[in-house]
Amino acid sequence: MTNSSLHSLVDASGIKAMQGGILLGLNLIIVVVILFHRLLREQKEYVIVVGRAFCDALRGLAMIITGIGRIFMIKYGSGIVYVSRWECYLKPWNILFDFSEPLGAYVLVMVSLDRLFAVSLRLRYFSLTTDYAWRMNGALFLFVLGNVVVGAVLSYTMPDSHAPLFPSYCYYSQHSDHPAYQQYIVLCRIVPPTISVILYVFVLIKLKEHYSRETGVSEQQYAQKTKQLGRITITLGIVCFVSLTVHVIPVLYQYAFVPYLGAPAWVTIYSDVYLLNNMEPMVNIFIYLFRCKDIRTAFILVLRFKQLQPGSQNVVQHIGSGPHRHTQQRKVTTVQLVK
Repeated sequence: MTNSSLHSLVDASGIKAMQGGILLGLNLIIVVVILFHRLLREQKEYVIVVGRAFCDALRGLAMIITGIGRIFMIKYGSGIVYVSRWECYLKPWNILFDFSEPLGAYVLVMVSLDRLFAVSLRLRYFSLTTDYAWRMNGALFLFVLGNVVVGAVLSYTMPDSHAPLFPSYCYYSQHSDHPAYQQYIVLCRIVPPTISVILYVFVLIKLKEHYSRETGVSEQQYAQKTKQLGRITITLGIVCFVSLTVHVIPVLYQYAFVPYLGAPAWVTIYSDVYLLNNMEPMVNIFIYLFRCKDIRTAFILVLRFKQLQPGSQNVVQHIGSGPHRHTQQRKVTTVQLVK
């Protein structure tokens, strides 16, 4: 590589690290805000949001490690030393990307399925606790972890997996993964997000049908929960639309329309699509803050090093007959600022 090429790689790595820092910071704030405040972490919908925000934070961490790692490698002369595919796979950023990329795709499907369940079987959904949401997050993480294990086995067993073929700054997937797994990652970027958008069309149809049939609700708690369900569902629907416009359509154009349909391409198409994909989780944070008043209030309090504290007056209504942690509660609370 020429000196100018090395300088360009260093500049690109620095930009990647900064993008990752923004991505990690914004999403960690959402995770901390929801987990820190009991009034938020007791709501299933927000536990699902935590799962998605944590996934995006992992992607940001991978970008930070990628940028900083490559800068140090080039600065100290080891960046252009050739290493094997397996050594590339073991780079921390490639392992994190192999986990966060499919996780970020499948979590979109999980969100759409959760909303479809919520609007189709409302009473059943209301009776569930946050254990349901944590189990969904856990099951998805284990499933994707299985994907990573399969990818590692495929990479290790390739005939040339231990031959020094790639520079040690190791581009993700291209230098580390088996070609079949590279195709799988591309499909993950296309198929699950597309499925999530299609599912959300049915979610919105069911939600519209519900509101058109609703003539009046006598039970106050049910009415309150239904109103909250509708608002959160619309919020996640906006997030889904953002995913469609800045993720699904650009990725489809790059990987399907250009190679198979002969659509026009340009020199910076890869970087442009990459930038749009990274904008998605950043835009989502501002959607949550704008649409969800409780998250917005809790977010401001966290920035001020304060927390939401429920008051002493609580009205508890149990739904179902399980032990305390398996019941849903309606709480009328006052908010105190604890310095």
